[in-house]
Amino acid sequence: MCCMKDAQRRAGLVCAIRVFACGLLLCSALCFAQDSECASISRVGNEIILTANSWDPVVAIGQTLADKYGISVSVEAPNWDFPGDTEDVAASDPEYSATHNHIHYQVMKRHVVQVRFPATPTLVPNDVPALLRQLAAATNKEIPYAYRLTASGGEYALVPTKTRNSAGVVQEVQPLLDRNITIPEGTRPLAEHARLLAEQLSQQTGLHISCCQTFVAGIPWGMAKVPFGANDKPAREVLKALMQLEHQTNMQSRFDHWVVRCDGTGAPWCLIDLAGRFGAHCK
Repeated sequence: MCCMKDAQRRAGLVCAIRVFACGLLLCSALCFAQDSECASISRVGNEIILTANSWDPVVAIGQTLADKYGISVSVEAPNWDFPGDTEDVAASDPEYSATHNHIHYQVMKRHVVQVRFPATPTLVPNDVPALLRQLAAATNKEIPYAYRLTASGGEYALVPTKTRNSAGVVQEVQPLLDRNITIPEGTRPLAEHARLLAEQLSQQTGLHISCCQTFVAGIPWGMAKVPFGANDKPAREVLKALMQLEHQTNMQSRFDHWVVRCDGTGAPWCLIDLAGRFGAHCK
C-alpha cells in the first residue's frame, strides 16, 4: 500500500488500482505525486499564470488546460530512468515524513514551471500552439528533458524527444507512441485491441505497459466488440482510431486525449490513460 497524506487517499487508491492492474508490486513516485498533478492559476494584471510544482510539470499543466479550459492536450511523459531524478520523501516533504514515523522512500523530484497567456474576456488562451510551445521551452530549461509539439486540427500532443538514461546521460529517445505496431484483423472488444497495442509496445521496449483502463472516471471503456486491425502503423494513430471507434459505439464516451506516464527507476512501467476535457480533477 502506497503511503499517502490523508488528503491523498482517494488519489492513492486510484494509483494502487492502476499499479495492480499492471501487475506491478511497487510503491511508485506517481502515487505520491498525485496531489501536484494540477497547476495553480493566478492572474497578474492582464496575464493568466499557470504554475506547476510537480515531478512532471508538463502533465500537470496539460491536465489543467484540459480540465479548466477545455483544451485537448495529450501529454506523453519520458521514461524517467536516472536515480538522480529522485529524492528521499523526508527531503521532499519533511512534515509528512515526520508525522509518519520518519518514513523514508524515494519519490521523483519536483520542478516548478510557469507559463503565461493574455487574459482574454473568456479567460481562455487564444493562441494554444504558442502556449504549448512556451510550456515545452520552459520545461526544457528547468529539467534536462525535451518535448516536441504535434498539432492536428484542434488536437495537440506534447511528446518527449530526449531523456536521461540510468547513468544520467541525456540522449535522444523515440517517443513511445511513435513506434509502429501491428494488430491482426479480428472482431474483439475495443479494450482487447488496446491490450494488444500495449503488449506489442511492451515487447519492443521491455517496459510493462498498460493501455486504456477498463473504467475511466467510472465509465466503462472499450466494451463494444468491433472489427479492427492495424498493419505497421504508429501506435499513436492506432490509439486515435480506437478512441474514435469508442465514440461511435458509446454515446457516453467523452475521452478525446491521453496521458502517458512512465517510470524506469524501479520496475519499469508506462501507463497510457485516457482523459477528456472539462474533467473534475483540476477544476
